[in-house]
Order: sequence, then structure tokens, then C-alpha cells
Amino acid sequence: MDSYATMAVLTLALGLALLVAEVFIPSGGIIMAAAGIVFVISVWSAWQAWGKSGELTLFLIYISALVVLFPTALGGAFYAFPRTEYGRRLMNPPSLDEMEPFVAETERLSRLIGKTGTALTRLGPGGMVLVEGERMHAESEGMLILTDTPVRVLAIKGNRLLVRQVRESAVPEPSPDAKLLAEQERTPLDDDFGQS
Repeated sequence: MDSYATMAVLTLALGLALLVAEVFIPSGGIIMAAAGIVFVISVWSAWQAWGKSGELTLFLIYISALVVLFPTALGGAFYAFPRTEYGRRLMNPPSLDEMEPFVAETERLSRLIGKTGTALTRLGPGGMVLVEGERMHAESEGMLILTDTPVRVLAIKGNRLLVRQVRESAVPEPSPDAKLLAEQERTPLDDDFGQS
């Protein structure tokens, strides 16, 4: 076995090891790039050892081994990763103790679904609403909702309420600001021209 053949086999093994290491070590693709360079060197060495010398059968065996070992090593690494301590910590869902604060908050917000409140800020689409005497972060369905507009809680999105403007027929009495705004709208402007 000449030096090119030895180099081809050793760089193939090194490339496979780097490929497996990329799965276990977060490197942002640096290890994968190094593995790619090592694989190129390995194929070049195999060509120098077997391709140029006329032993194409050995070169094709090498290429076949590369084609089989590459996905096998990668698949084996992805299969083994969740079974390691590091993989279990990284990939398993959080425990009940870790989820308890979020569950309590979700249950508290779920009780507000269907309740009505008032927009404290303009929701375009995010803002603040007052529901059952408590200030809450909320967002509309995409439509602009003005301040002091009555809203109904539709759902929960993360830690925010999804709200919709309540129709006027469902509102018992408009707020004082809404009455003032309605009166201002009825007052003609100085530059309004009469319709003829």
C-alpha cells in the first residue's frame, strides 16, 4: 500500500469522524467545512493511488465505500445524539417543574377568553387592554383598534391576549371619550362646503 492509498484511507476515516463531531459539537458549520476539505483530499489521494495507476476497480470500491459510509455515519450520529446525556438535555421536552409557571399563566389567561374589556392604548396590532380590572398585553386580529374601544378576548397567543373590537350593538354604553368624539364628528369644519 503506497502513501497515497494510506492517505486516502486515513483521510476518509478522519472525514467521517469530523462528520460525526459536527452533530455533537455546535460549530456553526466549521467542522462540516473541515470534513468537506478532508473528503476532497481523500478522494484526490484515492485517485492518485488507484485511478491513475489503472486500478479503477479499487478506486470504484473506495468511491462506493464513501457513498455508503457518509450517510451511515451521519445517520448513526443523529440516531445516537438523543441517547446521550447532552442530547437528552438538549432535545427532550421540559419537565413539569420547568413548565409549571407557564401552565399557571396560561390557565389564568384562559379564564379571560370571552370576557370584554377596554383598549387602554391603540392596538395596531399590539397594545394594552384592561380586562376585569387588570392591564394586559394584547394584540388585535390585524385591524387597528383605537383607545377606549370595547374589546372581547378571543384567544391566547403566547403570553398575550388576542382581542377583537366589540360591535356597537353589543356595547351597553359608550365611554365619555367616545361621546365627545361623536359630537366632534357632527360639528362641521370651517372649510366644509354645502352639498348642492
